[in-house]
Amino acid sequence: MKVRTMISLFVITFSISFVTLYAEERERPISFKIIETQSGQIVTWKNVLDRLESHEVVVWGEEHDDTMGHQAQLSFFKLLTERFPTALSLEMLERDQQTTVNEFFQSHISERQFLDSLVLWKNFLSDYFPLLKHAKEVYAPIVCANPPRRYVSSLAKKGMLAYADFSEEALRYIPAAYSLSLFSSEDYTNKLRGVFSSTHGNSSQPTPQVESLILAQFMWDQGMAESVSREIYRSGRKVLQINGRFHSDEWGGLSHRLRQMGHKVVLISAFPEGKEDEKKFVKIADFVILTSGR
Repeated sequence: MKVRTMISLFVITFSISFVTLYAEERERPISFKIIETQSGQIVTWKNVLDRLESHEVVVWGEEHDDTMGHQAQLSFFKLLTERFPTALSLEMLERDQQTTVNEFFQSHISERQFLDSLVLWKNFLSDYFPLLKHAKEVYAPIVCANPPRRYVSSLAKKGMLAYADFSEEALRYIPAAYSLSLFSSEDYTNKLRGVFSSTHGNSSQPTPQVESLILAQFMWDQGMAESVSREIYRSGRKVLQINGRFHSDEWGGLSHRLRQMGHKVVLISAFPEGKEDEKKFVKIADFVILTSGR
C-alpha cells in the first residue's frame, strides 16, 4: 500500500512539475525590438500598422530557426488581423497543398488529418501551425505560396529545358517561363551568382549549373510573388507574406518582384540582435526586428 502511495505521489509530483515547466516555457516573455530603419528609432507595432494603411502587403523575412522571431511574428499577425482584413501567405506551404489547407480552414478535416496529410517542415507544428490556427479562428485566408519543390529542383538541374517536360498539371503550380527573368533585379541576380559560384566550383565565369540554380531561385521568388498578388486582387485584403530573409532582404527576390508588379510593400526583416551591422539596417528593410536569439 505504501509503495502504491509513493508511486502515486511521484507521478503526481512529476506531472505537476512537467506542467509547470511547460507553462513557463509557453509563457516566457517575448523579447524583441522593432527598429524603423529610416530614422533608426525604436518603434511599436502600431507604427508598423500605421504604415500599412497605405500599403497592400507586408513581407516578413525570417530566420527559420529563430524561436523569438516566430513569437514576434505571431503577435504581429494577431494585431494585424484585428486592424485589417488580412490573408496569410507562407513560403512553408506549396501550391499543390492548397486544397488540403482549404479543407482544414473550412473544418472539413481535423487538425490531425491535416498534419498527417502533408509533408511539412520539421518545425511547422511549433512555429507555423499557430499562425494557421489563428488565421482559421479569424477567417483570414491561408495562401500556399511556394511552387512545389520537385519542379524547382527540376529547373535547378535542367535549366529552362525543364519547362518542356512539365505537364499541364505541373504548369498550373509554377510561374510562366518568361516571368522568371522579367521581374528580376540585377543586384539580386549578381548576389545569387556570387553565392552559387562560391558553392559550385568557385569559378569567376558563370556556368550552366550556376545559371540553372539562379533560375530555380527565380521560380521560388516569382511563384510566391504571384501567389501574393493573386490574393490581393482576389480578396482585396492586406497580405502577410512570410519567407526566409534571403528571398526579400535588401529589396531583392520577391519583395522587388511585388513592387515591379505594382504592389505597395512594407518590408520587415527579423533576426537575432548583433547579427547584422546597424549601419546596414536601412538597406535591409523598412523595419528590422531584433530578437534575443534562439
